[in-house]
Amino acid sequence: MHIALLEDEITLAHEVEALLTEAGHTVAHFVDGHQMMRGLLKDTFDMFVLDWHVPGPNGMEVLQHLRETLKLTTPIIFLTSNNAEEQIVQALDAGADDYCAKPVRTFEFMARLSALQRRTAPPAPMSLGGELLPGYVFDHVERIVRVDGEPVVLTEKEYELSRLMFENPDRPIARNRIMKDIWGREEDALSRTLDVHISWIRRKLNIGANADNVRLVVVHGFGYRLMKMSQPEGGTT
Repeated sequence: MHIALLEDEITLAHEVEALLTEAGHTVAHFVDGHQMMRGLLKDTFDMFVLDWHVPGPNGMEVLQHLRETLKLTTPIIFLTSNNAEEQIVQALDAGADDYCAKPVRTFEFMARLSALQRRTAPPAPMSLGGELLPGYVFDHVERIVRVDGEPVVLTEKEYELSRLMFENPDRPIARNRIMKDIWGREEDALSRTLDVHISWIRRKLNIGANADNVRLVVVHGFGYRLMKMSQPEGGTT
């Protein structure tokens, strides 16, 4: 997973980051609420670990921004020395999924994180492929997509890009995250390449901005989102 860590105690942040990295995760560390807010504009995260008491918008305010403003359902763990029952309940009621008190107990923290990951993770992609959305069948062996039964041949990058978007329907994906997952790096020089590939798969898979069933749309200033048209568009175009 790609995890966002909001923690202003540097020693603790390094400790938590080391635990997560050793477990195979990548971590983006933010030392205050403003820094995390800026990070949310250019990256997509699979989990948030938030400290309550940080400079700028505190952990609770960041939590409310994630749930109420951005409407994200991404799992959130609170990591803080504040273990007052009233505030724990407040965080959980506001949308946090779990809570760990400091000082961090390594095995407990990692067990809670793993349990939360199991509860919230989407179904594992089928190794050989399958129907990811109605009418769209992915063949991971032949590297083709069948649209309403008709095979569509894609290049390697087109296929991986299509697969990424179809495995994350209705989820905004940041440009940086797409470039890192598909091309292995985040570079401004890749920005035009990404847009061209988006244009190609829109045309080949019939998922353009005016498609009837599935649309690959721009999330302005952020990235792209694959939308199932049975659900509201939520301000994207």
